[in-house]
Amino acid sequence: MNVKRRTFCAQLASLPLVGAGAMMPWRSVQAASKFPDKPVSIVVPFAPGGNTDIIARLIGTVLSKHLDANLVIENKAGAGGNIGAAAVARARPDGYTLLYSTASSFAINPHVYSSLPFDPRTAFEPLAVTIQVPVVLVVTAESGIKTLDQLAAHLRENPDTATYGSSGTGTSSHIACHVLAQKLGVPKAVHVPYKQGPQVLTDLAGGQLTYAFDAWSVVGPQVKSGRLVALAVSGKARLKAAPDVPTVEELLNTDFDVVTWNAYVAPAGLPADIAAQLREAIQASLRDPAINARVENEGVPAYAPMTAEQTRAFFESEYAKWGELVKLVGATGIS
Repeated sequence: MNVKRRTFCAQLASLPLVGAGAMMPWRSVQAASKFPDKPVSIVVPFAPGGNTDIIARLIGTVLSKHLDANLVIENKAGAGGNIGAAAVARARPDGYTLLYSTASSFAINPHVYSSLPFDPRTAFEPLAVTIQVPVVLVVTAESGIKTLDQLAAHLRENPDTATYGSSGTGTSSHIACHVLAQKLGVPKAVHVPYKQGPQVLTDLAGGQLTYAFDAWSVVGPQVKSGRLVALAVSGKARLKAAPDVPTVEELLNTDFDVVTWNAYVAPAGLPADIAAQLREAIQASLRDPAINARVENEGVPAYAPMTAEQTRAFFESEYAKWGELVKLVGATGIS
């Protein structure tokens, strides 16, 4: 080896391993650095101001402290939440892009839509289930209906004009209304789907609909103002926010656990150490007394903490449960 070649090799050996590092798998590079060292993006696949967006921002105020990082809430609405969910499914699994969404993205839409650009069972790493979202059965105050028995009698007396509204075919509100009609013995009640959820309550209060279901955070103000009457709650327990409103199960003595939920997920392939760090930060945020009290007041109580295995099992069981409910209402095959 001549002098020039020896000099060149010595110089090459002394250089930083930029090239070698660039060829290493990105996970190895990521694992060697602190997480997070830049803002974390939380995608909410619905419009700003809705229940999911509000809760995402509420939890985010504490989650940013536990992660010691800035959070950026991005609203990517459209196609029942599918557009935002698909964007996260395609994102790099490095912990810097998360999805905060409802059961629709993970357990309902896959059974409703004829095709999706992702499979929620394989496209995401479940991180934490945050809140449960029971829905409240409401009628207009002008109807004079005060109880579920009175609603049932009204529906039976008016089978050809009975209507219920929902935020769209195959949505949880559609499923809740349809299952109730079946249990009350009025299977011919007409479903009126809306593209804009708030319009359902406007038309209900105006007498164009017989009944509807929606979250307490949505119907509560109108119930308190006297425009609507709350007859029952879809979950297994009464809401602390509305303790005088009984559950459907209490009144009918039958199962009526039509409750959705919200959760954080990351793109599949997230390194285990980062997944564990994110889970702990989210659970710590939900244990915050102020956050816990706020979600209770909104009628969307927090779930007890779940392990990673319990979270995955929950996703799987809910996928199967909602699949059966979607079939029951005949809401499959939407393109």
